[in-house]
Amino acid sequence: MSLLVFDTHRAVKALCEAGATEPLAEAVVETVGDAIGGNVATKTDIADAKTELEASIAEVKTDLAESKAALEASIAEVKTDLAESKATLKADIDRVETTLKADIDRVETTLRAEIAEVRTDLKTDIAEVRTEVAEVRTEVASVRAEVANVRAELKADIGRVEAHIGRVEASIGGLEARLYRQLWLMAAGIVGLTVALVKLIG
Repeated sequence: MSLLVFDTHRAVKALCEAGATEPLAEAVVETVGDAIGGNVATKTDIADAKTELEASIAEVKTDLAESKAALEASIAEVKTDLAESKATLKADIDRVETTLKADIDRVETTLRAEIAEVRTDLKTDIAEVRTEVAEVRTEVASVRAEVANVRAELKADIGRVEAHIGRVEASIGGLEARLYRQLWLMAAGIVGLTVALVKLIG
């Protein structure tokens, strides 16, 4: 980062070489410094600007961290719901299997027709369970796709924020360079004018 500094020693030396006495040169340089002092960006000004930029960056990072934490919490909640659904489905399957086994044990003592009817019921129940399992798998795939989309959007948001920060830093650097050139031109013009006046007076 460029610092905008008025080289008083160099200005005093130039005036002395032009014929001015050292007290006169120092007085002129002090006057010039006072004249342009209000337009010079000091180290404190630059430090304040840098602090403000860092605070903005920290705020953006905090927002991103909060978004990430919220996303992770949502993912954890989804995983918990899936685990509970899986446990419930397994319990339902276990209950169905227990009921079927009990029915088969009872039906074995009855007529073959009843056994055939129970087998038909069993096939229907199994088909329903398979349908439910397929639906759960479809829901899991949908949730995974949504999580992937959210991650992609978050990554894109981070990229846009980083690009914006880069543009802000580039703008600050360009502004500093322009101020530096303008102030040095002003200082050089004033010193040149002062040297010319000293020569005329001398």
